[in-house]
Amino acid sequence: MSAQRGRGGHGGCTDPAPNAGDPKWFVISSLRRAAKGGEEKVNAFQLGVRRVLVRIACAGLAAVLVAGAAYGAGTAGPLVVGIVAPFTGADAQLGPAYFAACLPATRIINNSGGILGRQVTCKQFDTRGEPADAVPAARQMVASTPTLFMVIGCTSDEASSVMPILEQSHVPTFCQTGQSEFNQSNFKYFHRLVPADEYDAYAMVGIAVFLKHYKRIALVFGNDIGSQTFVAPAIRSIKKVGAEMVINQAIDLKQSSYRTEVAKLLAAKPDVILTEALGPADATYLSEVKQLNNGMIPVIGSSATIDPVWFKAVSAAIGVDDLVKYFIANDTPSTFSGTGYDEFKTNLLASAAEFANAPKYTKRASTIHLYDGIIMTALAATAAKSTDRTAVNPWIFKIGNGSPSARVVATYEQGLAALKVGSAMRYDGAGGPTHFDKWNNSNNGFVVVRYNANGDEETVGSLTNAQITQLSAP
Repeated sequence: MSAQRGRGGHGGCTDPAPNAGDPKWFVISSLRRAAKGGEEKVNAFQLGVRRVLVRIACAGLAAVLVAGAAYGAGTAGPLVVGIVAPFTGADAQLGPAYFAACLPATRIINNSGGILGRQVTCKQFDTRGEPADAVPAARQMVASTPTLFMVIGCTSDEASSVMPILEQSHVPTFCQTGQSEFNQSNFKYFHRLVPADEYDAYAMVGIAVFLKHYKRIALVFGNDIGSQTFVAPAIRSIKKVGAEMVINQAIDLKQSSYRTEVAKLLAAKPDVILTEALGPADATYLSEVKQLNNGMIPVIGSSATIDPVWFKAVSAAIGVDDLVKYFIANDTPSTFSGTGYDEFKTNLLASAAEFANAPKYTKRASTIHLYDGIIMTALAATAAKSTDRTAVNPWIFKIGNGSPSARVVATYEQGLAALKVGSAMRYDGAGGPTHFDKWNNSNNGFVVVRYNANGDEETVGSLTNAQITQLSAP
């Protein structure tokens, strides 16, 4: 819905005169013709139906007006950060990681006086990882949350479906989608602090070929939208560097066993498995690889596999020692140190009373980057001197990228102090610096990581820009 239509008049919500060109009138007149000797009853029925239809139309218009008026995030009450993500379904492990980003951010903001004096809270909106569920969830959020301030989450499962709704409603959004359609999109309210999945796929292939020198590569990805976005770029880059894709499997995340698929994989004799199959799928699949192969095969995961839920499931399935020995993944760079990170970690740990698993996400890249997105947007509102989302949105780019002479700030309080004295700033937060391009995408490259026995992430290498360019070039 456009802003102009959202501010329009009510359009005359009174009982209308009959209109022969109106489909509703056709239904009513047909009923009249069907009636025999009951003209008065049909007339009464006609009037009643018209009134019901008008009331329904007016109710719909009222909902539109409410959504249109919500650009200012209301005038009273706590501002809401909506987490639009899977909290149930096959990708249910993603939602909690994003919720964990919101808690320390709102804790810090509220302890610093809020946003222009208003407190901030987090609210979950479950998409179940399905576009069919995501659309009504997003619409319900916009219609029922008059103090909506911003949104985080929106994974590859649902971003294509919900982003048009959020754009039309002028909601600043930080998405975790890796879909390439957002590399150069027209969405002004879309922001992304993680690489596109195609670059995630290039990084996985780069680890396999450049760092580990594997030649025979198996692709085992979930059949969900998000996981399948890796496959085409992986196939292209494998061919480009002269390696061989020996098998490509899209596995059903809801299966209880993959023995048939695993037998086909083993017959293809891969040197390594590239994978992202969330929920219990990877755990079950890799357990059966170990059983049928009488031992593990090296595995390279996407950045989404660096997650405490994934670690717990897979380590239980194949054993911690084998997971540490045979598994590596790519991730976005983070030093896990510095003023910005320390503040994030301290407040994440302090959020355990609200979310018991919060401390498990201290080194989860998506948690860190979405936290930074919330802090940036809060500072943008202060800079704009408004919680009107249309006023806030342009400032996010300015706060993230800054200027050559801008003051570098790592925390919300440092940002408030800079704004108080009228200083331009550049936010370099928990996840490091931001480099938005003109489509609001920021990419800081890739590192190679593994788990230690405690499930903590350890950096063991990196890929150069030249290597990624070689894999991604047309």
